[in-house]
Amino acid sequence: MTDESHGAHPSHPHHPTHPAESAGSPSSLEPEPTQPEACPPTPADTAPVSPSPEATGPQDPQPRRTGLRRRTLILGAAGAGALIVGGAILVRCSTGRRSSPTPTATDSPASAAYRPAYHYSPATGNLADPNGLVLYQGEYHLFHQQDGTWGHAISPDMVHWKRQGTALKHDAQGLAMSGSCVVDGANTSGLVTGGGMVAVYTSTEGGEAQSLAYSTDQGRSWQRFSGNPVIPNDGRKDFRDPKVFWHEDSKAWIMIVSAGDHVSLLRSTDLKAWSHASDFGQGIGSHAAVWECPDLFPLTDSSDGRTRWVMTLSVGANEETAGSTAQYFIGDFDGSVFFPEDRDTRFTDIGQDFYAAQSFEHVEGRRVWMAWLGNWNYPYSLPTGDWRGEMSIPRELSLTTIGGKRTLVQMPVPELDALRGRATDLSGLKATDTVTALGAGRTVEIDLTLDVSQASEAWLGLARGTVDGKTQEVRVGVDISTGTLYLDRTDGGLTQVDGKDEGATTDFALRRQTQYHPTGSTVRLHLYLDRSSLEVFVDDGTTVGSLLVFTAPSCQEIVLGAKGTATITSGSLTPLAAAL
Repeated sequence: MTDESHGAHPSHPHHPTHPAESAGSPSSLEPEPTQPEACPPTPADTAPVSPSPEATGPQDPQPRRTGLRRRTLILGAAGAGALIVGGAILVRCSTGRRSSPTPTATDSPASAAYRPAYHYSPATGNLADPNGLVLYQGEYHLFHQQDGTWGHAISPDMVHWKRQGTALKHDAQGLAMSGSCVVDGANTSGLVTGGGMVAVYTSTEGGEAQSLAYSTDQGRSWQRFSGNPVIPNDGRKDFRDPKVFWHEDSKAWIMIVSAGDHVSLLRSTDLKAWSHASDFGQGIGSHAAVWECPDLFPLTDSSDGRTRWVMTLSVGANEETAGSTAQYFIGDFDGSVFFPEDRDTRFTDIGQDFYAAQSFEHVEGRRVWMAWLGNWNYPYSLPTGDWRGEMSIPRELSLTTIGGKRTLVQMPVPELDALRGRATDLSGLKATDTVTALGAGRTVEIDLTLDVSQASEAWLGLARGTVDGKTQEVRVGVDISTGTLYLDRTDGGLTQVDGKDEGATTDFALRRQTQYHPTGSTVRLHLYLDRSSLEVFVDDGTTVGSLLVFTAPSCQEIVLGAKGTATITSGSLTPLAAAL
């Protein structure tokens, strides 16, 4: 029995109430204020597709320097060159020049044009790690890092979010850094008579330590525990990001917390007194930088029906991956120790911008997570005015076995279907040694199956257009001749941005790729493009990539390109409505 069972589970005293009881509706939201030689050549352009009405603003954005960094950005510097890490390859391709300067105020046309329509973003300020994802009494809660505080939003469906203001501010214990939230329905903590929510987070006064806050009014207000910190700092520099869950088999709360080059597992029966259970991580996986934002949860492998445990964590900015990244391990967990079934390094996302993923607690029968679409090489240096950062769409997780290797599967949650408009059928369209127009838009879903039996390479060009006589686009493609899948923004308009160190710059125009061989002669591509972000699900979510997109707002074209002939055997292009 997993931690999601009914019965004596402290976080499940009764069934959740209906989502209709959640606060507010979407309508109640406040108003939103040159390619290097090493990269593949751009094919001949098709006739431009007319931009959509939302295509406004300057053509070539310039990032803004803020000087704001997470934990003073103790993470490593970006590297250079072509790199291979655990089968994933990064090719650095950049023009070595900045984009032309443009205004970046919140009310500028460019800032508004880049604000996502259906990905959550802050009204103002710097969004980073998701914190405390939980379903309670029919409401999904998204807490998130915002300048060392916990921002807060509520949704009935994980798609339509209503901002709630700041849940946890700075206090005598310092900042309220990343952490998690649980439903203490049985009041094991003694803090929430009748049941309520308990947040476990990293405070910073006197070193990184773990502290508690609690709410008895469905997360609308919070009180700090008088005995904070419940786990003081023991001299460690890195000790943060606690993820807590109930383990039914051993009748205890489990905490997994980052400890620098490894994670620690702790146990408690009351959320206040914790005992060390085990450590995991030394000598396994990628250690290119500090480990952060861990999670641990059970999933059933669809291939054999067995339940395994998945440990996920993020790796800070480093030279090996030219920025931050994320990885996961699969194994067993007995309530104290995690036993990996192999020593393979598995990367969670092949793109450049997926970090600090956290799964929801208290969701019956599903495991869903969200992540910050960003990278610690350039966390707050993007051309979006006074708001910076956005969350991924919620993704439902599962396991399957491919080629004898157990693999994490990520798929968009079906709740996103409610945003769909009228689809355009793409079936039968093909490209032969050129590009073929598929349509236009920056807030769209693209779902198609490609026949690549007669092609050596096939790709989608997204957010595409001509700016100052040059093509800007982001590509998602497969190179059958080399056996690679790639996400490429070397022609993405934005070439360099401010780096994490004052006065430094870092390349933004990067190409990420991984080893890939289609099953048979077909490739399944499912994409979500939302003005400044792109999420790609390949072959039903067995490979996933996330990328920030800053081509000029006027770049609205979507094309299919090929060397040889690529044919869409089935597919659609669907506009998506705004959710915020």
